[in-house]
Amino acid sequence: MLINLFYTLRPKTLIIAFAVIFLGQQLAYFDLTQAKLDTFNILVAITSFSCCLFLQIAVNLANDYFDLKENIDNDTRLGPKRALQNNLISPLQLKYTIYGFSLLAIISGSYLIYIGGWIFALLGGLSLIGVYAYSGGRHPIASKGLGEVAVFLYFGWLAVIGSYYLQTGAFFWSLLIPASEIGSLVAAVMLVNNIRDIRGDFAAGKNTLACRLGPNHSRWLYAVLLLLPFTLLPFNPYLPWLNSVLLPIHLSLSWVIKKRTGRQLNTQLGQTALLVSLWSVGYFFSFMLSPY
Repeated sequence: MLINLFYTLRPKTLIIAFAVIFLGQQLAYFDLTQAKLDTFNILVAITSFSCCLFLQIAVNLANDYFDLKENIDNDTRLGPKRALQNNLISPLQLKYTIYGFSLLAIISGSYLIYIGGWIFALLGGLSLIGVYAYSGGRHPIASKGLGEVAVFLYFGWLAVIGSYYLQTGAFFWSLLIPASEIGSLVAAVMLVNNIRDIRGDFAAGKNTLACRLGPNHSRWLYAVLLLLPFTLLPFNPYLPWLNSVLLPIHLSLSWVIKKRTGRQLNTQLGQTALLVSLWSVGYFFSFMLSPY
């Protein structure tokens, strides 16, 4: 079952959880170091990543469960192989696996609530609701064209700023800039996925943002999402100057998506997910090479 489940975990995109938490922890470490405070908690960093990863896996599995249930995933699907769609695991096994990863998120999240207080209990509860509400229920978030907004808020603002707060106990409005930079890239990953699935989603009545905009306008939006971080760099107080060298890659992906269709977009999705990681790593080396 574990091998079969691998097809459903979407391993190409799981690196996103590490990238966004890594960014939040870097910002916290930088500010704590600048303030000459030796309070960085490695356990908080590891637990933040674990909780984010468990929630990402749970929502991925729930998406597969509900998409098959609503006949959105069928033989015409162009995306990577999914275990439930190909009868490699049963719906009941998948349901219990969703419960399992949700429980792991609750366990790890309990420590974060202990550290961060009641606000993280509220945010954790909303995140668990999102596992179900993204694809399930009478009004799924994805079917309302809000999938990209949801991942922008969760993987951008909540993951980065939330994990920063857990380390520092502080919030600054300027954190919205780095959080929005990486959040827009995660939203681009979601958009590629939905561009690829436009035909099947539209036929099944799943009106994603890509379905609403159409393939051409969606590709233009993808380019905007990839280039948005560079418009924010001049206003970024952390000065991640090394990220500017990624511009040719962003421009290249913005161009090639106009030519890619069908299963070619699976490659585009993996490359965009990798770009999220490169953006976070760019901060790391910018800080390492900083004279401050």
